[in-house]
Amino acid sequence: MISQEIITSTRPRRTPNGRNEPKSDASNSAHLPLRALAVAAPDRVAGRKSSLTLDSSDPASLFNACRIAAERTLSANSAWARSNWAGGRKEIRKHFALLYSQDDLQHFTEMLTRVRPNLLLVGAMTLCMPGAVECARRARELLGDEVLIVLGGRHATETIYLSSSRKRTPDSIIHHSASPVLLARQGRISGLFDVVVSGESEYLIAELGEIVARCQGPCDARSIFCNLPPETPGDWILSTADPNSELVSSGVPIDRNLLPPLAPLFGVSASFDVFEGRRTAHVFSDTGPGCVYNCSFCSERSAITGRLADLENAPKRLYRQLAEAAKVISEDSPGFGSSAFVEDSVLLGGSPRSIDLFCDLLEANPIPIHFGAQLTIDQILRRETQIARLASVGLKYLFIGLETLDPDEIGGMSKDLGTSHGTWHLRFRKALDILDRCGIACGCALLFGLGEAHASRMALLDAVKAERGKRGNPVALSANWAVQHPLRGQMGDLGLDYLRWGTPPGPMLDLFHNFGEASTEYCIAGTTPPILEEVEEICQALEKFGTR
Repeated sequence: MISQEIITSTRPRRTPNGRNEPKSDASNSAHLPLRALAVAAPDRVAGRKSSLTLDSSDPASLFNACRIAAERTLSANSAWARSNWAGGRKEIRKHFALLYSQDDLQHFTEMLTRVRPNLLLVGAMTLCMPGAVECARRARELLGDEVLIVLGGRHATETIYLSSSRKRTPDSIIHHSASPVLLARQGRISGLFDVVVSGESEYLIAELGEIVARCQGPCDARSIFCNLPPETPGDWILSTADPNSELVSSGVPIDRNLLPPLAPLFGVSASFDVFEGRRTAHVFSDTGPGCVYNCSFCSERSAITGRLADLENAPKRLYRQLAEAAKVISEDSPGFGSSAFVEDSVLLGGSPRSIDLFCDLLEANPIPIHFGAQLTIDQILRRETQIARLASVGLKYLFIGLETLDPDEIGGMSKDLGTSHGTWHLRFRKALDILDRCGIACGCALLFGLGEAHASRMALLDAVKAERGKRGNPVALSANWAVQHPLRGQMGDLGLDYLRWGTPPGPMLDLFHNFGEASTEYCIAGTTPPILEEVEEICQALEKFGTR
């Protein structure tokens, strides 16, 4: 058992760099024992996202990771109740930032100056790693050792993992060549991240805040290592630049029924166009971070994220999140109307029983909210009765991963299960027929860069545009260019460090603002990098689809 006596910092003092430092107005919060900021790092070196993308303005993943900490602001015996987050959801939101590109770093710097945090939480997916480094560098230059900088998110989870989930000891930790901790040990990004967290972080983040608040003076990685109980719920690894200061959780399962909904804690500011002006909340059934399918190109594949958890209670959790979202929107944005998007990779894991139970709850006690979700083409075809039932209780939008017209051309897809019932293209049209009959709008994800011919890409775009012209569906497209993710080394460790921006400044970056995820630096192994003229043609087709 690790001692719970607080061990204070012993690291050499790094002083803040005061050059060009804006005047701080942090005096009101300087006395607080805990001052926290949370930031979703940018994934673009410059520029603004296009209106063609379907990204949300709310950092839902970051909210998820921080929700136990936010909930503790309501508990008098928690340091979070005496932190800069105390004071309700509007106060909490002021200390979160979703950054798109380096152009947003000035806003982040202003937040650092205003709050002078002693805890900075940085979330990063793979393409965000250079942005995470820049966020940490700015914080370190401004605040020195006054701030404990913690990196987490999907990139850390894909690059720091156990050789076996049954062996929960530090000597079983594997560091992928892109592990931020390994890069720090090699001196490539040293002195930036005090702690890197892999895995489930809801309770861990809350505990980090408690430890920081109890530290006398600046809190460092050693203080965290010596005071964080491994029994803190969740499947997590805490890693530092010191190989002797790594901690593996005991694996105490998170009770997903106790995880709070996001809306009451963080509010709702997003509005998805498909919901026609309604405020749009992000809601979850909390069955896990990934998908039931195992498509090789996807970072949410089941082989990486694991099996779904506690599916039995998922309908009740999702119902509660919808109810809370509707309540908060009616309180904070009266007159706007309520909507929500279910962020499950597949709605309730695609479980027919869970979907029926969810409908039972909504039929017994209706909620005044429109909602959207994700299902696969074959799930829609097999469950028309359930789709109609979902539509009757508020489902207005389904987002499906179309990806391609020919799965064989891109090496196949785990979710392509209905081959005996026709081609993927034919089944897509049949799925649209069902959605048309049920009055449900459809959005589609398109994925390029998996080795397909450019003619196939244009045929795909022509096909979805033709369907929209005939029936009005699909109403939205999200284009992506496939990125080689670390994937815990399951596709082999290619030696990529992900410290370069995914796409350098230039005409390709300008075009990629029309895509969700895209990169020229980290293309799928064995594929041809995107060609400027071909991407230009794709963007022209996307614009034509958007203007009908």
